[in-house]
Amino acid sequence: MKIKPVFKIPETVKEDTNKYQQEVERFLAGEIDPVRFKGHRVPMGIYGQRGAKEEEQYMVRVRAPGGVVTVEQLKILNQLSKEYGSDYLHLTTRQDVQIHQVDIEDTSQILFDLLEVGLSPRGGGGNTVRNIANASRAGVASDELFDTTPHALSLTEYLIKTRSSFNLPRKYKIAFSSTPEDEGLATINDLGFIAQEKNGKKGFKVYAAGGMGTASEVGFLIEEFITEDKIFHVAEAIKRFFDEYGDRSNKHKARLRFVKKRLGEEEFKIKYKEYLADVLAENIETHQINYYQLPREEVNTELEVTADYLKEEKVTGYYSVELRPENGDLKADELDQILEIELLATKEVDLRTTNRQSLLIRGVRAEQVEELLEEIRAINPELLAKNNSTVPIACKGASTCRLGLCLSPNLAKEIRNKLASLADSLQNLLPQIYISGCPNACGQHLIGKIGLEGKAKRFNGKLAPHYSLLLGGNIADGNSKYGERVIDLPAKRIPEFLASLAEELATEEDYNPAQFNQYLEAGGKERIKELAAEFIDIPTYEKESDLYQDWGQDEDFSLAGRGPGECGVGVMDIIKLDLDTAQKNYEQAVVEDDADQLYQATVNAARALLIVKGVDTQKDRVIIKEFKDKFIDGRLVATDYEEVVDAAIDYRLGDIDDLFAYQEEVKGLITRIEKLFNSLNAKLEFTIEIEQATEDDSDSTDKEVADLRGVKCPMNFVKAKVAIAPLEPGETIDIYLDAGEPIANVPQSLNSEGHEILDKEQVGDGYYILTVKKSS
Repeated sequence: MKIKPVFKIPETVKEDTNKYQQEVERFLAGEIDPVRFKGHRVPMGIYGQRGAKEEEQYMVRVRAPGGVVTVEQLKILNQLSKEYGSDYLHLTTRQDVQIHQVDIEDTSQILFDLLEVGLSPRGGGGNTVRNIANASRAGVASDELFDTTPHALSLTEYLIKTRSSFNLPRKYKIAFSSTPEDEGLATINDLGFIAQEKNGKKGFKVYAAGGMGTASEVGFLIEEFITEDKIFHVAEAIKRFFDEYGDRSNKHKARLRFVKKRLGEEEFKIKYKEYLADVLAENIETHQINYYQLPREEVNTELEVTADYLKEEKVTGYYSVELRPENGDLKADELDQILEIELLATKEVDLRTTNRQSLLIRGVRAEQVEELLEEIRAINPELLAKNNSTVPIACKGASTCRLGLCLSPNLAKEIRNKLASLADSLQNLLPQIYISGCPNACGQHLIGKIGLEGKAKRFNGKLAPHYSLLLGGNIADGNSKYGERVIDLPAKRIPEFLASLAEELATEEDYNPAQFNQYLEAGGKERIKELAAEFIDIPTYEKESDLYQDWGQDEDFSLAGRGPGECGVGVMDIIKLDLDTAQKNYEQAVVEDDADQLYQATVNAARALLIVKGVDTQKDRVIIKEFKDKFIDGRLVATDYEEVVDAAIDYRLGDIDDLFAYQEEVKGLITRIEKLFNSLNAKLEFTIEIEQATEDDSDSTDKEVADLRGVKCPMNFVKAKVAIAPLEPGETIDIYLDAGEPIANVPQSLNSEGHEILDKEQVGDGYYILTVKKSS
């Protein structure tokens, strides 16, 4: 029996890596456009991201199955981050390891170097079987039934060797836990296994259809007990079920939990059992469960555990030490020094990544603990968190993620600094804090007893970064639940609020930090909400402009440039806010005969949907200009309303006394914008019919024009599609494109969607005019 867990890369993954290299070469040669190339790179775990460079940069998300990683593997990962990336490794809440800010031409070599040490990012993104998670203390936890690490590794090998695992309706997430506390989060994954024993046999309780993000759901029980050898059959059955019933037409409703919503729990279980019966009847070739035995012999020495970074293991005299780098970012120079520590270099210990964005050093003998801690403190004392409550878990947010709304890592840093400044007696009073920069829950804010979800809100005509405060989340077999939203807080006031909350909890008689949720149920939730309400006021920009900026930023908070394919949920919130404000302005104008309110109703209605077109501005004249260009000229709004918005500007300039002559037209404009808003699909595209032109416009022979000069790939293709969408079949449009990649890629992409390229005219050396006929 092996003494360490072993994961073997399937041959199919090696073959796919070779194919990926060919696709990179084709992309760099201009033979395939960015949209098609995305279909190759994302399932290989290569994501585009925001970066400091002007040109596109990427992140490589590397699988660490079950959190298992070796010293040798970490050395290679760290070397790659220094050679090709941003000099740090990011530990994710799914136990992956990410290399950030990589150039696309370097990704093939990175993948080949990773294969040399048994690692791959294959399935790190896209509609694939994602990294199979596992409790980080599986194998050493004192209260576990058995170690679930061999099962996580074996199931990974079984699933990723089959290419059907990389073409699913949406991501497929699986997790294992070795105890009922469910450290591996099995109860909130698409498929979750919790260790059980029955009649002396090892096995699992099975949950399905859980997940965080859009329409979050806790998983529900589909098997009270299966023997351990049936994990392959269950995972295969759910995969096939998902493959057939998942909604491929709408990725925002494609996860397994939406299948359960459509069918209901009972019908879901019936269908699952049918697929399972088929799989069992096929006698599929499964995989050997690779058991191992950690080399542990009991020692007499025991230590008093007084800090969260130190945990006892089930073998007497052994301990685990947890390193919690800020926001999960392990700096390259610090990791180099850590990996040179003699205890790690001699391979006496084993390592795990955790869903707390940390690195767990396991198998440290009692007599080795103090020396190891001193060596770590000499590198960076902040890696050792005495109280986990002072170290928030946070996603990457808008710092690198294209989905991010707020800079969650920056908020986490400010919280950490603020809580660390409190008296020692206050630092352990709060539970673990979870932060996500948007509703997509990569920071797992929904499971936190205290969770924070990034959002944007508009005050006094300007956007300000905010977070929804969630309370009461919990994870446990049979008792998992998501937190409840109670109030929204300005980002800049959250650290002070949390410090005040710790001080408030210190005054509570008989308060026990370990029983925070019981405190909430006994009236604590309302008391916290009342305290939070003291921090929600937003003064005008002139009085306190800092509140309109995110942490670590000098410029004002903005969503400009974020639209389709990025922060869709947050965009919808902002649109709804502007629409509601426009409606309130209109109602007040009617009741009070207030011309200013009628003007504000017009401007807010015109602004509401501009963000879908990538425009976010506070200047009224720009709002009106962009609205006329994007919506009236784009035939999403009838030309009749041009007179209304022009009159609004005349009123603003003092050329007319009021807008009451246009009162009904303003009401009609708001109604039209609401209809457009309600027609938005998951891609933020309008699905409503275009407005009929007036008689004068109907006779116009002017050709539609879309000027996309200065817009880079692939956004120019996206904007070209947006420009074509309102046209009738057979109508034409002129699209202005830059030389180079834009004119090489966009025509090919539009042609592949059925549109006809009628002409391609070069205008000097700078740009081209592409004439396109919309497909019928």
